[in-house]
Amino acid sequence: MNAIEPRAAFQNPVVTLGNFDGVHLGHQKIFRRLTQRARELRGQSVVYTFEPHPIKVLHPQQDIPLIISYEERASLIESFGVDVLICARFDLEFAAQGAREFVEKVLHERLRVKEVLVGYDYAFGRGREGNTDFLHGMGRELGFRVEVVSPVMMDGDVVSSSRVRRAVQGGDVALANRMLGREFASEGVVERGHGRGKGLGFPTANLSLQTELTPKPGVYAVRVYLPGTSEPLGGMANLGTNPTFGDKRSSFEVHIFDFQGELYGQRLRVAFVDRLREERRFPSPQALVEQLRLDEDRARSLLQEKQL
Repeated sequence: MNAIEPRAAFQNPVVTLGNFDGVHLGHQKIFRRLTQRARELRGQSVVYTFEPHPIKVLHPQQDIPLIISYEERASLIESFGVDVLICARFDLEFAAQGAREFVEKVLHERLRVKEVLVGYDYAFGRGREGNTDFLHGMGRELGFRVEVVSPVMMDGDVVSSSRVRRAVQGGDVALANRMLGREFASEGVVERGHGRGKGLGFPTANLSLQTELTPKPGVYAVRVYLPGTSEPLGGMANLGTNPTFGDKRSSFEVHIFDFQGELYGQRLRVAFVDRLREERRFPSPQALVEQLRLDEDRARSLLQEKQL
């Protein structure tokens, strides 16, 4: 898959448009249909996306963390067999384009699009004036086909980026994982912490998270990916302020089961499997250790139950 500027010529291009934050099951349905139609037309599948995310430009005051980085989004899109990724720079000038101008100049003149696939609620152009009905009309006028892909439903509601985000922020990573079709993960570099874990019999890697979206504070069963490895190690993680020790600053500490080694300075990827409990204050370090043993038993059980 090539990431390019939207000026190249393609063969019978079938194009989908969107931000695709999270690349959840709804997005995946679109990508599968996109590549299917491209094969049927003996053409190329093209994903047209934006960077930075429009919300960051149009509403910078809103604190809406992205589910994944652009790099991860591009990698996931490629995994579905998409031929071409076009990433347009989204700025105020781009946002000022009318829907008709975008269709005429980008889809018709530059891409010479054969078909356009979009999600059921897709809107674009200045003030989101372009919707699926508008696209159908432009397709009839300019000679391209439009297909609207129906949403993926889960537990009676639509799978969406905002719903995934709410699930993660609410601590329901199990639901988020179901909607993503994979385990939600964060990345960070291991820093030196207080060093308490080793004395308690539960040594931890203290991570400085470098991803925007983080789960609700608490204790989680996790899988840890070390640099250069594809097979994860089981563990459990605490996100919060360690109230038993009266810390004021939030931290993210990961205990990797049956692991011995030096991790300082290394970048780890931590996948959240399920939430074990709320973070809480214990009357003594010994009481905390007793709870950690219970947490470990449950985490090991969950990791075995929810094997990849």
